[in-house]
Amino acid sequence: MTVQAVVVEELPSLLYRLELSNKAQVLAHGAGSALRNWVRLLPGDHVEVELGEHDLTRGLILKKIG
Repeated sequence: MTVQAVVVEELPSLLYRLELSNKAQVLAHGAGSALRNWVRLLPGDHVEVELGEHDLTRGLILKKIG
């Protein structure tokens, strides 16, 4: 499932705490072009996230929006 989120906090090991539109928070790390191109994310950035199938509190950041 792909959703949009806002970066809340940058954590060690390239993990990010994100807030979804329903105010739920998830942990995510970069994947695909976001990881290959060293996309730098700061709190407040909008991103597109793919949530895990079994654990909806973890995800992959697919791309930065805007």
